[in-house]
Amino acid sequence: MRLGTEWDGFQVAPDELVGDGGSIVALGHLSGTYKATGKSFRAPFAHAWKFRDGRVVSFIEYTDTLPMQQALR
Repeated sequence: MRLGTEWDGFQVAPDELVGDGGSIVALGHLSGTYKATGKSFRAPFAHAWKFRDGRVVSFIEYTDTLPMQQALR
């Protein structure tokens, strides 16, 4: 799946950031419209970031993938 070419208006929108400097969790939603079907979706996400010496050392995304899968059909 190519987010830049297969989706219109694909967006990652954080609603809240929680962290202590070494670890940050972003809570928000993903949204967009799949060009091939014209169907839109909106799904919640949590992004977990870890930093060391000002650099990202890990990133994990948790999201509900069902709304995105439904837009593909």
